Amino acid sequence: MFIGYFTERPYQDVASGYFGATGKPIMDLNVSNEIYDSKLANELYNRYLDEKIYAEEMGFDGLMLNEHHGTPFCMGGAMNVEASILARMTNRAKIVLLGNILPIWDDPFWLVEQLAMIDVISGGRLVSGWVRGTGRESVAHNAPPHDNWERFQEAHDFIVKAWSEPGPFRWEGKHFHYRHVNPWVRPYQTPHPQIWLPGVVSRDSLMWAAEQRIPYIMLATELGPTKESF
Repeated sequence: MFIGYFTERPYQDVASGYFGATGKPIMDLNVSNEIYDSKLANELYNRYLDEKIYAEEMGFDGLMLNEHHGTPFCMGGAMNVEASILARMTNRAKIVLLGNILPIWDDPFWLVEQLAMIDVISGGRLVSGWVRGTGRESVAHNAPPHDNWERFQEAHDFIVKAWSEPGPFRWEGKHFHYRHVNPWVRPYQTPHPQIWLPGVVSRDSLMWAAEQRIPYIMLATELGPTKESF
């Protein structure tokens, strides 16, 4: 059994009343960042990192991070930054990213390099999860929702190829174009870090994960659909 430690890392603020899921109701697109307190955020980010380090000390198998944008519900707007810190500050636990939002990246080559660096620095402890993202992510990054699934699949294929095959090579897809792919950082794990796909039992995503032989992580799903999916 694999046991990971996870929290949304919410913005917890007495003054504004936002405490993640337990405080003031969050209407993402109506919450102005005028209320944001950088000194409080400094304390919270460091507290959440300390919690992850302590979780490893207590024997957890994985330190799990996620990413959302433009919302006090989750402060992890740049999850890979947190993962980079944990790669250096921890020693044993897997660093599990659930996950990078592939459709909002106009240049997934950045993910090729960033995630490979995290895997190398951690000594091969990265688990790289992908997600399609919620509506808030598409709005925050001006990502066209009708291309979400196509961009997701093409970004995945590109990243895996760049991790697995020596360069240089050329990539000419529908959404991404590269004349010269030859990243000078390759993953510690061979051929690449394990990939997970979290979701809420989308039929398309579930079938795609099965075809790719990627573990599908069901997020708080009801028992009936969970059994059917298995």
